[in-house]
Amino acid sequence: VAAPERFHGAMALRQMGRTNVAQIVAGGQQVTRTAHLMAKASDEYFLVTIQRAGQSSLAQDGREARLEAGDMVLFSSTRRYQLSFDGDFAQTVLTVPAHELRQLVPDVDALTATALNGKRAAPGLFRHIADQCFKTDSTALSARAADHTASALIEMLAGTLLDMPGAQHAKKPQLARFHLARIKQHARQHLHEPGLSVASVSAALGLSAAHLHRLFAGEEQTFTVWLWSCRLAVCKKLLEDAAQVHLSVSEIAFKSGFNSSAHFSRAFRDRFGVSPTKCRAGKHQLAVFPRLQDS
Repeated sequence: VAAPERFHGAMALRQMGRTNVAQIVAGGQQVTRTAHLMAKASDEYFLVTIQRAGQSSLAQDGREARLEAGDMVLFSSTRRYQLSFDGDFAQTVLTVPAHELRQLVPDVDALTATALNGKRAAPGLFRHIADQCFKTDSTALSARAADHTASALIEMLAGTLLDMPGAQHAKKPQLARFHLARIKQHARQHLHEPGLSVASVSAALGLSAAHLHRLFAGEEQTFTVWLWSCRLAVCKKLLEDAAQVHLSVSEIAFKSGFNSSAHFSRAFRDRFGVSPTKCRAGKHQLAVFPRLQDS
């Protein structure tokens, strides 16, 4: 939020494989990621802000980070956050798929809204690599080269986060992480089954329902909400896949574990702000990456 007569800003975006690197220059403002906008996001991404000029603050997960020039901070696209800028600023913002970063840094969620001092060696190296990615014309690279570059960037980010002083204190118990991974893997393999539930997953994996609920208590979503989010994300990908045009909207819904086309249509519209039919027709452009700025 900023006074219209005082607001100014510009953004240049570079896509490198499955990552984005943006350079932003703007005036003082406040940016809030609202629950309404989060509900429309189909996939989760982590965003990394590198402060280039001016000052800023980021609040998420009950923590707040203050950034000076050179500092970095990480935050999630699927949880509420607030960015504050008192005056003119410049930033580099990177967007990376959350599931890939979690594979490399399983406890990454405990590191959000924590400032990384830009004078440390690891953030400095990562900043240099991000700049080089932004300067590179990705269209001149083959798809394979761009994909490997994206992987290298994500690996470099993981190493930078693991070098944080608080990283060694952010770990969940190893057994809890193991069971969460088992639960999610089993659920993804059985998404097409309408009867998939806390009870069926617990029985299949030899866990009690109470234990499963306790494991998800530390997550951002309950198991049920997470499950339906996964199903809707699968449906969206199928609807946008030209190779699946032979399937009707209802067939896609049933193929993904819904047992009511009406329920599916309501849930899809609530999640993405557009009907499944219009999504398939391409009449509404659905963002691949979360918006960097919501007012």
